[in-house]
Amino acid sequence: MPNEKREPKEKVERALEQGFASVESEAAAEKTLDELEEQAHGRTESDLVENRSPQTAARAAEKIENSATATEKENRAAAVLGETAEQIAQEPADVERLDEAIDAAARDEPADPKKLRRGRRLLRKRLFRRLRPLQALDAIVFTEINALSHPPIVDCAVSCFSRIMTGGHAWAVVILIDALRDRRQSRRATLGVLPALWLTTFTVEHGIKRFFRRRRPFISIVRAIVVGRKPGSHSFPSGHSAAAFAGATLLAIYYPRGRKLFRLIAALVAFSRVYLGAHYPGDVISGSIAGAILGRSYRALFLRLVGAKHHLLNGKPSGR
Repeated sequence: MPNEKREPKEKVERALEQGFASVESEAAAEKTLDELEEQAHGRTESDLVENRSPQTAARAAEKIENSATATEKENRAAAVLGETAEQIAQEPADVERLDEAIDAAARDEPADPKKLRRGRRLLRKRLFRRLRPLQALDAIVFTEINALSHPPIVDCAVSCFSRIMTGGHAWAVVILIDALRDRRQSRRATLGVLPALWLTTFTVEHGIKRFFRRRRPFISIVRAIVVGRKPGSHSFPSGHSAAAFAGATLLAIYYPRGRKLFRLIAALVAFSRVYLGAHYPGDVISGSIAGAILGRSYRALFLRLVGAKHHLLNGKPSGR
């Protein structure tokens, strides 16, 4: 059974590697990108989603594999990248397995064959020239961070840490621990932090992010695959970063002595999203800023609705 579960990921990874390796010159990279731009032709994800038919990751992987084997070498990169983007956009069941394959195929490893490394570098070099300056900077910084060493134990630890911080729920642990020492102060923090934190997370995940998801052009999925980001997640802005910085900002109001630690944790959450290949640096920066601003704004609104002089919200914050 484990081999069957890995099979779609291995097929996609192998097909993408064949596509990257087929790019042997800057002219070939330029031609590949031209073909992909023409294939995108102004389409958005919604165009594909509206016409999609239910399918599994295995079926999607089979189509991607066929695009590599049934295409001549000079057109293979465009065929594979385009088909992969097409299948990812249609969000098949277990799409995470395809995301993992893209991440693995696009990541530079010392043991990779020379042709594969060269093909990836050529495509990225030509792609960066086509992007606007800020987009190019975002993509370049992403590739540098994502190219860092990824020992399995570190990947596992970073992934677990990132998962624990999802939605900012882990910040509630700080308040629970404080409740063992000072129940009155923990009640203030509970009412002053948690509603604003969860409203911030909801706004980013179900408001801002969905808005940009609807507008994302198909070509951006192709670019994400070339750079190596997992294109299956709609990432602007980063929800993890928003929740992390909203929590850090709000907790610092009630526990000022922990301000530096809270900010460090939030920064590590943001970094983990780039390290894991889930977000561009611009996504986490925008998410961090949005989280801090929305967190304070929702707290101010909540205080106004409840009453700024309410005995559970008023009073000096803990200096611990």
